[in-house]
Amino acid sequence: MTTAASSCAEENVLRQAPPRAERKRIFRGIHGVVAKRLLVAWLLLSLGVGGVMTYFEMRKIDERAFGLALSASESLRTHVGSVGVAHAESLKEALAPLLRKNFVLARVADAEGSVIAEAVAAGRDELLARVDRPQRTAVAGGSGSHRMTWLTDELILQLSVPIEDRQGNALGSFSGVYRVDAVTRQHAREDLVRNVSVLLLAILATALALYPVIIGLNGGVLRLSAGLMRSNIELMEVLGSAIAKRDSDTDQHNYRVCLYSIRFAEALGLPESEIRAVIAGAFLHDVGKIGISDSILLKPGKLTGEEFAVMQTHVQLGTDIVARSSWLDSARVVIEFHHERFDGGGYLRGLKGESIPLAARLFAIVDVFDALTSRRPYKAPFPLEEAMRILAGNRGSHFDPHLLDVFEKIATGVQAELAGLTETGLRERLHAQVTKYFFEGGDYWEKSGCPAWLAEQCGKAGSRATVSGIRHETPIA
Repeated sequence: MTTAASSCAEENVLRQAPPRAERKRIFRGIHGVVAKRLLVAWLLLSLGVGGVMTYFEMRKIDERAFGLALSASESLRTHVGSVGVAHAESLKEALAPLLRKNFVLARVADAEGSVIAEAVAAGRDELLARVDRPQRTAVAGGSGSHRMTWLTDELILQLSVPIEDRQGNALGSFSGVYRVDAVTRQHAREDLVRNVSVLLLAILATALALYPVIIGLNGGVLRLSAGLMRSNIELMEVLGSAIAKRDSDTDQHNYRVCLYSIRFAEALGLPESEIRAVIAGAFLHDVGKIGISDSILLKPGKLTGEEFAVMQTHVQLGTDIVARSSWLDSARVVIEFHHERFDGGGYLRGLKGESIPLAARLFAIVDVFDALTSRRPYKAPFPLEEAMRILAGNRGSHFDPHLLDVFEKIATGVQAELAGLTETGLRERLHAQVTKYFFEGGDYWEKSGCPAWLAEQCGKAGSRATVSGIRHETPIA
């Protein structure tokens, strides 16, 4: 295979590998997240709707028990309505049959609430002790009042209903403690369990039916979003390559400064959202040079004052270019401020110290380091030791001293990793880093099932990935 064909095949592999890895990552994450959220939704709905269902089922049991008690006491209330409450002995005789109809306690009171007659089932003192046995019974209006009590092995109803004569005049009241029979009690429990279980199973079946639908919809959205992200990254690379090829005949400078920036940001302990912003800024840091004429951009000698003033305009040109794209705007911090100096002597804003955004302070070191150690039309590459000496000579003037301390610790190792790599090798390594931070990372994915880059675009992960001026003190290992 020819070198050109090999390079083309290698490029195709690089283009295809990230989407496959990304799809696996998407579906591995989204299945778990959807399952967890549907489980939570099912539990919450089960608690809420199941609680309401249980309440109404208990009301039905209550009404059924009250109806049984009323039916059992109907003959007594009819008798009292006929003869009145004056004949205590007659009332006691009328109360006795109620004890055979599951009443444990039955009594009749006059209109003032004084008990006239009472009957208590033998051997039921323990049961009566487990419920509130009323000492006096007040006359209740309407259909009366009642209270149901579930014991471990019993269902007890306490009721009080008015007694009226044929003309509707209040004679007194009947009250009692009614014990629901075992068969009725068992049927009530079975109905309660069956109806609530059917409801919970229906909610579960609905959740299971929604699972593949949600998975399909989310998978489609994420595939489209991932395709859009790949397109944005390709656009970012194309823009960076366009100016890189004007400055030289390769993209190697852009690839190297991106890789240097990533390692530097990792050494500083920056979060992934900020590293993504650094990557975008490194790709596009000099995009404004596309508007600078070749006579100035490619001049092999030192620029005149007027030429340097023209060259400085590339910062504003680059800022204007990315401002037209909400996605590319994440690169603006590096584009706009990477020519600022720590002592305030840079351009365009003349910012000083930590008022310069961290990403720009970081990139300023990386950009100068690569410029010193690589070949340019107007100079040969400096040895590593000489380049580091020049950087150290600008500590506190051009560069942030703290950041420079960290970079000095990693410079030798990072340069050794990239030394000798061809443009294809640099591109392969950079694409692996882009895949890591844009398609596989990181913390936000693990929590939500959504890639952080997509959450940033949707506004769900907070503000867009820009880097603040806050110093990160995480030590380098």
